[in-house]
This record gives sequence, C-alpha cells and structure tokens, in this order.
Amino acid sequence: MKKYDVVIIGAGPAGLNCAATLGDTHLKVLVLEKNAQIGPKICAGGINRSVVEYLKIPQSFIERRFNKVKLHVNTKTYTAKRNYHFLYSIDRKKLGLWQLENLKRFRNVEIRTKFLVSRIKNNFIIANGQKIYYKYLVGADGSKSITKRYLGIKPKKIGLGLQYKVFDKRYQNLEFFFNSKLFNTWCVWVFPHKDYAYIGCGANPKILNFKKLSKNFDFWLEKKQINMTNSKKECFPLDYDFQGYRFGNTFLVGDAAGLVSGLTGEGIFPALISGEEIGKIILNPYYKSERMDQILKTKRKHERILNIMINAGYFRNLFFHTGCLSLKLPFIKKKIL
Repeated sequence: MKKYDVVIIGAGPAGLNCAATLGDTHLKVLVLEKNAQIGPKICAGGINRSVVEYLKIPQSFIERRFNKVKLHVNTKTYTAKRNYHFLYSIDRKKLGLWQLENLKRFRNVEIRTKFLVSRIKNNFIIANGQKIYYKYLVGADGSKSITKRYLGIKPKKIGLGLQYKVFDKRYQNLEFFFNSKLFNTWCVWVFPHKDYAYIGCGANPKILNFKKLSKNFDFWLEKKQINMTNSKKECFPLDYDFQGYRFGNTFLVGDAAGLVSGLTGEGIFPALISGEEIGKIILNPYYKSERMDQILKTKRKHERILNIMINAGYFRNLFFHTGCLSLKLPFIKKKIL
C-alpha cells in the first residue's frame, strides 16, 4: 500500500509546475504519467511571450521567434508587426524534459511514467493495478481527463484541431487564414519551426463536425497546392469548458480544468499558472489566487468575442476584415498581439 500527500495525474506543463511548487516542502508528492515519455504532445508548438518570461526558458530551446504575423481573409492579406517578439515556436518534448530535469532536485517529488490511472475514489486511485492513497488529488490529465469524469463533469465546449507536420522550408512566416465558408469562426494556421512547419485548422465539432472540417481542410490545402501525401494528419481535442478548479480534496489544472482559450486555442500559460496556484492552495488552504482570477477574466473575455463571431453569420467575414484593419491602431495592435 502506497500513501502520498499529493498525487498529480499527468506530467504536462500544469502537472510538472504543480509538482515544482510543492517541491522542497513537507509533502510527499507523486506525479503519474500514462505515456512512456514526458513532453511530446500533438499541438502547433507555439508559446507566447508570457510563457517565455514566466519559465525563463533557455534561448537555445526556442526554434523560431516572431514579431510579425500575416492575416488572410479570403483573398485579402493584412500584416501586423511589433518591435519585439510576441510569439515563439518550441519543441514540446524539450520543454517537458527541461521541466522534468528541474524537478529532480526535489527529494519529496516522485515521478513515474507508463502509469495509467484506471479508477479514482475519494482517497485512493488504481494505477497499473496498484492502489495508491492520497490526501489531495490534482487532475492535470488533459482534455480527456479521467479526473474530470470522476468528478462527474461533462464538458460542453470542446474544440477540435487537425494539423500536418510539413518538412518544407517555404513556410517561414507565421500566418492565419480566415475563411468563414470553410472554417466558420476558426481558421487555418501556419506555424513555422526550425526544419518544418505545422499547418492546421480547428473548429467546434458541434458547429463543424470532424468529417466536414477534414474535408474543408483538404480542399483548402489542394487549392493552395500544398501536397500532404507524405504527411500524417494529426487530430487533438481542446476542452475549453471551465467549470471550476477545486472540488473538496480534488483539483483540476490546465486543459483538464478547461482553461484553454476557445478563441485562440492557447493553453500553456494558463496551465503553468494553474499548476503553480493550485500547489499554493494545497500548501495554504486560505490562499487566495489573484492570478487565477486574472486567467479566468481573460478567458471570459475571449469567450465573449468567440460568441460574437459564432453569431455573426453572414457578417463574419466583415468582422474578420474589421478586426484586421483595427490592427493599424497602435493600442489595439499592442493589446491583441
């Protein structure tokens, strides 16, 4: 029988940052990861300036830096530029391994890979057939969270992403393509890395189901004469339905908490912040997290914009054009980028 003060399910950015916050304390912490490797995840591999500054990521880890973005609305192209870098591309595996390496100095933190949690009760879990007891449980297990299911939470706001990894150095610019007929409120992205680029799209499957989204994406690629014959199509869910992060002695962080932005799809920064803040709450139950309040405030703002775009109907392209034109105003450009 194993007993821990805190069991964290999932070794992504949120889970690892929660463990780091609990490092060097009196608490005995266990991090469980179902995969053999920590770090790899299907995503575009983009991080914003806040993540770089928060983690103090080594500059050698960053593959590409962007101070300019191209926005396409049908056949019209807009360019927005800043005098500093606001987006970066990074290898998610390297990021995860770097976070993991930083955890090794804490003697009170134990990490196990290839441990699949199959059952959760209010004071123990079953993983790989072993019963493990806990005082606190942290669900950092992504958009398909078993912790969220244990809590009886059924997410209603789910996004869907499709992408290809393209080994073609023609794609050097950060670009977003908006086409209301093909992708409704969402878009196609081109996210360059060092030796390749991710080209993908996303949508809410209740508005644009997987079959239709995939068909429209392939049509768009063919129209742009982008050959994906030797590339594998990757698919990933995005849970952006936040319904709380504290449930008695159980917590949800990152994607499991639905902290991903439904508007931008960005989730790494909220994951990191939520991981740290939940760690602080476990250490001090009276701790009030102002940073979580700010994350949720931004998320609500994003969802208001998203709902306006969804309900815009035939005026959606006009909304896109107006948004791109507004980037000529310095205050709005600074706020958006």
